[in-house]
Amino acid sequence: MPQLEDTLLQALIEERRLSEERALIPGLMQHDLANVLTQVSLASEFIDRGPNSAAREEAAREVRGGIKRMADLLSGMQFLYHTRGGVTDYTRGDLAAFIADLTKEPGVWPAGAPITLELPAALQCLFSPTLVRPALVNLIGNAVAYSQGTWVRVRLSPINRERWQIAVANGGPGIPVGHLPYLFSIGRHAGTPVKSSRSGLGLYIARMCVRRHGSTLRVRTRPKLTVFSFALQGSPDTGRAH
Repeated sequence: MPQLEDTLLQALIEERRLSEERALIPGLMQHDLANVLTQVSLASEFIDRGPNSAAREEAAREVRGGIKRMADLLSGMQFLYHTRGGVTDYTRGDLAAFIADLTKEPGVWPAGAPITLELPAALQCLFSPTLVRPALVNLIGNAVAYSQGTWVRVRLSPINRERWQIAVANGGPGIPVGHLPYLFSIGRHAGTPVKSSRSGLGLYIARMCVRRHGSTLRVRTRPKLTVFSFALQGSPDTGRAH
């Protein structure tokens, strides 16, 4: 009898985990896909009204990047939905190159301070692109949006021989103390008093993706400095730094 109860309990725990995993998908779709559609719509209008060929070409580049991001997002969400916690999505790859390539993608980032990278030459790491990508898109996007034109930095640094920390920092005004208790909640704006069109779902999505990856999203904030960070397993390779 105790064995049957344990089996039922484990089944209930697994069902709850899968339900939470699937509940993440509507938030990802609503937040990221809506942002990309807005970006593509605005850029499309600018193609017709751009003052010169260079401006129109830049707008066309944003449209192409936005369409690629929508395709990647839909593909990733479908994969996440049909797997258990993205387990089969975990592969050994170069996390430093993944971050560097992500920050260069067109049609992803809001206007604001440029993104500075402090990465090792390479970092072979077991990670899930399906989970890490939306986490970083939201963390870096928030950092740019709330930087007030100061600075944004993405750093990948060692904690010990096997664990590395991803830290996304900006020099904006900092997060008000009164916002910290509900910073990662759905339906509450988690930003600063700076005006922004961002929905506030980003930090909830980032925390859930990091949690599904087996880590914890942490935040430190004060005036002129806000840092979000989480840890991953990895081992460095030699080569030139980014």
